[in-house]
Amino acid sequence: MNKTLAQAASQGSNRSTNRFSALQSLAAEQDTEIEDELARSQKRLRDLKARISAQSKKNFVLERDVRYLDSRIALLIQNRMALDEREEVREHLEDVDEGQDANLDDRRMQQYANLFFLLQSEPRHIASLCRLVSLSEIDTLLQTVMFTLYGNQYESREEHLLLTMFQSVLSAQFETATEFGSLLRANTPVSRMMTTYTRRGPGQSYLKGVLAERINSLIEHKDLNLEINPLKVYEQMINSIQDETGELPTDLPKGVSPEVAASNPDVQNIIAPRLTMLMEIANSFLLTIMDSIDSVPYGIRWICKQIRSLTKRKYPEATDYAICSLIGGFFFLRFINPAIVTPQAYMLIDSLPASAKHPRRTLTLVRSLTSRF
Repeated sequence: MNKTLAQAASQGSNRSTNRFSALQSLAAEQDTEIEDELARSQKRLRDLKARISAQSKKNFVLERDVRYLDSRIALLIQNRMALDEREEVREHLEDVDEGQDANLDDRRMQQYANLFFLLQSEPRHIASLCRLVSLSEIDTLLQTVMFTLYGNQYESREEHLLLTMFQSVLSAQFETATEFGSLLRANTPVSRMMTTYTRRGPGQSYLKGVLAERINSLIEHKDLNLEINPLKVYEQMINSIQDETGELPTDLPKGVSPEVAASNPDVQNIIAPRLTMLMEIANSFLLTIMDSIDSVPYGIRWICKQIRSLTKRKYPEATDYAICSLIGGFFFLRFINPAIVTPQAYMLIDSLPASAKHPRRTLTLVRSLTSRF
């Protein structure tokens, strides 16, 4: 009897052990699958980051080429472009999709690598160079600095070195400043650098996450006319009356001055509700931006902090309002407002039809109001 009970207990123990071993094997297999899936996800994330960095560089080069073409077109309007100038334009534009093979021997390659490492690891050299270049030369330098020298936009070491370079450039800008009101607002190589920095991957992701939905909902109202310029409102009003009646009222002449248009009671009645609606829209944009303050990329917040610190050091008597106006000059003027007024350039919307005049104008007005809050 005791022997039988012992055998039964032994069999039960063996079955429990087998079940535990099976569960343990199953758990180990699941852990392996989870680790494999995690490794694949991490690889996809690295690939996406690399693609974003490469695309940012291509976008910058294309924007630089567009600015160059704009300047050449302006010259073409004034004077016919000679054949050698057309050849110059063709040679200036580089194909961003094709790499250039550089046949360098090992010695030169090693020297180039040493120079690259020196410039990257000691940002003061680049900072000094940025202060010397002209506005017409800054784009070429920025292409090398932002998208090659510090091209990995999601690597903390390169981001730290790039921001250290920014600190040196900003410090020099404040030291040489003669007027408080002109700081960071004029179109200078430094301001162009700051704008280009906001166009990197983290900044683009923030703008899309914060502004895309609100802008898309606004441009859906294609017929919403919120024009508040008195002269334009006056012209639209008399054109509408003329279309409806077939004639122009004698008390509403064309070609009036802005003052006359602004004093017209009908124009004032049209503008008042539009202005209220525009204020509400602009306020909603501001609230959305303020609610997303924790999502602002670290680098952009760090630059804002540097502006505050440098202003207090250079102008200790400056009020908080004056300091905030400088920070807003960077954050809104160089970062937020361009995305609001040209959302298609920032890939915040799929497209903005050329015939959609009202949404374009509304976005421009919202941009102007957010700059004045």
